[in-house]
Amino acid sequence: MRKTILITGASSGIGEACVITAAALNFNVIATARRHEKLLQLQQNNNNVQIISADISTENGRSEIIQSVNQPIDYLLHNAARLDKPQSFNEMKLSDFQNCIATNAEPIIFLTQGLLAHLKQSNSNARILSISSGAAKQAITGAGNYCISKAAGLMANHILKAELEKDNILVNDYFPGHVDTQMQKTLSSSNEQILPLSPKFKSLQKDGGLSNPLNVASHIMKIFTNCSDNDFANNDWIYQSNY
Repeated sequence: MRKTILITGASSGIGEACVITAAALNFNVIATARRHEKLLQLQQNNNNVQIISADISTENGRSEIIQSVNQPIDYLLHNAARLDKPQSFNEMKLSDFQNCIATNAEPIIFLTQGLLAHLKQSNSNARILSISSGAAKQAITGAGNYCISKAAGLMANHILKAELEKDNILVNDYFPGHVDTQMQKTLSSSNEQILPLSPKFKSLQKDGGLSNPLNVASHIMKIFTNCSDNDFANNDWIYQSNY
C-alpha cells in the first residue's frame, strides 16, 4: 500500500527536495508551505503531490492543514523553519522572537496534536522526524532568536517522543548539518561584527562544504522507509556526505 508523508516547509530547501524525492518513490505527498506558486510548481512537476498553502506559524494556518487532511498519515516531516537576519542581543525584538518560536517550535506540538488521529490510522507505526540544527545545542552570537527557538523545537520533539510512545508513534530528530539552502546564504552574507561565524559560512559556500538538499532528502527518506522501528526511534540521525 502506498505510504503518505506530510512535509512542512515544502516550498524550498530540504523540504522541497523531500517532496521531489518522496514523489519519485511513489509516496502520496502532502506538501505544505506559505508560497502557493512554488507549491503549484512542485505539484505540476511531480506525481502524487497534494498541496496545502498555509502559514504554519499561525493557529489558523495549522487548522487549515489539519482540516485538509482526509487520509492516514504514515510519515510526518517537521521541516519548516525561520531564520531572520542576524542581530545582536540588544537589537532583539519581541515580535521577531515570537515569530521564530511560532515557526520553529509551535507546529511540532500543535500541528502534530491536530494530526494525531491520522497518524494513528497508519497501517504500521507512524513515524515523525523533526529537522533540528546544531544551533539548538550551541549559542551562536547574532542568531539568538534562531538558537532559542530551535532549542525549544528540539525539546518539543523530545516531549512528543515521550508522550506518543504509548500510541506506537515513533519520533526522532534529524540534524542535516550545513546544507545549500537560503538559510546558509543569509548566514554567509551577514555582517561579521554581528555574526562572528559569518566567515565560516562564507568559506563553506565558497569551498563546496555545503551538502546538496537532494542528497539530504534521500537520506531522510531512507530513514523513514528502510530502518527498523528501534533504529528509527533511537539512532542519532546526523547527515554525513558519505551516505
